[in-house]
Amino acid sequence: MPTVRIEWNKEGLYDVRRDPSLVAQERAIAQQICDRANRDGKGTFMVGSRQGEKRPQGRWRTTVFTADAKAMAHNAKHNTLIRSMEG
Repeated sequence: MPTVRIEWNKEGLYDVRRDPSLVAQERAIAQQICDRANRDGKGTFMVGSRQGEKRPQGRWRTTVFTADAKAMAHNAKHNTLIRSMEG
């Protein structure tokens, strides 16, 4: 049986990771989580999105984070962000 050799186009994979439609999908999902976390009115949660350093992957990451001390305390006590991921 012949050996199959795959040569990956690393620049192509890097471009796919930062494709605007994929980034928009990630931000939309993160925004839904953020909206559910903000529903309580117990602090402010926000969305951040950026591409990681290109060593070698450069993966895109989108995060939902606490924006003030009130949100930090509420998240620590009630696991607001984790619970918001459940839908």
